[in-house]
Order: sequence, then C-alpha cells, then structure tokens
Amino acid sequence: MDSKIKSYVEKFKQSKHKERLLIVACIFGVVLILLSEIKLPATASKKSAQTDYQQYISTLEDKTESIISSIDGVGKCKVMITLQETDENFYAQNLDENKNSGYISKKSEYVLYEDNNNDSPVLIKQSFPKVMGVAVVCQGGNNANVKEKIISAVSSLFGISTAKISVSKLNR
Repeated sequence: MDSKIKSYVEKFKQSKHKERLLIVACIFGVVLILLSEIKLPATASKKSAQTDYQQYISTLEDKTESIISSIDGVGKCKVMITLQETDENFYAQNLDENKNSGYISKKSEYVLYEDNNNDSPVLIKQSFPKVMGVAVVCQGGNNANVKEKIISAVSSLFGISTAKISVSKLNR
C-alpha cells in the first residue's frame, strides 16, 4: 500500500501538469465539502407523514362510527371517508425585497429553530384535508328515518352536501 502511494507521489513530482492536478484536486475537495453539508430528506419522515395521514383518516372514521352507531335504530355500522387532498403546512419565512434601477429582487428564507440538534422550520398554520365523501354501511341502513338521521349527522359533522353521503344496509 505504501509503495503505491509513493509511486503516485513520484509520478506527481515528475508530472508536467502539477498545477492542473492541484486545481482539480482542490475543486474535488470543495465539492466533497459542499456535498457533505447538504441534508437529504429522510425517508422515515415521508413514511411518518403517510402514517400520520392514514392515522388521521382512521381517527375520523372511528369517531364518525361512534357517533352514528349511537343514533337510535342504526345498530352496527362501518364508515369509510375519502379526503380531497393531503394536509398542508405553512411555514414562517423571512422575505427580503430589493429595488435597484427598476428591477425588483426577492429573497425568502424559512425561519428555523433547533430541535434535538436538527434545524426545523417554524410552523405557522396547518390545514387538514377536507372530506370529499362518506360511505356508511349499517344494520338500519334500509330504514328511511334512520338513513335521514345518518345523512343529517354526517352532513353536519363535515359540512358536506347530502349528495356526498351514501348510506346502505349492512350484510349479516
């Protein structure tokens, strides 16, 4: 191993292009340093976000089932909820605007805080996805009065039109 290194050093000393090689080596070193500073997003956080989304839907469905099953005549029920989109987060930003000879340049940076030795953006607002439709399957789903009560309750809970709510009888 030492002999290989020594042979490379000797070749470098005898080379006519020492300056070029040094410049290339310096550039390569700078690139390595810059690449080491880049923080790649962790796949765990993507999985966590997906898990949070699924958990949000599951919680909505469980709470809705609980409310609906407490209505007189409903009996056992199952609920499925579809959402329009995923949740959306709004983060704090520092905006800098410069006006020079008719040109406007804008620069924005996220405001960060340190959390467990990691920089995290400051969350201003989080909007949850809107409910697009609800399907309810229950034992009393064939009774018109029960169906009307369920549709009214779900419409009130989620602020959606009654056309986006389906109620059916549960098979035994």
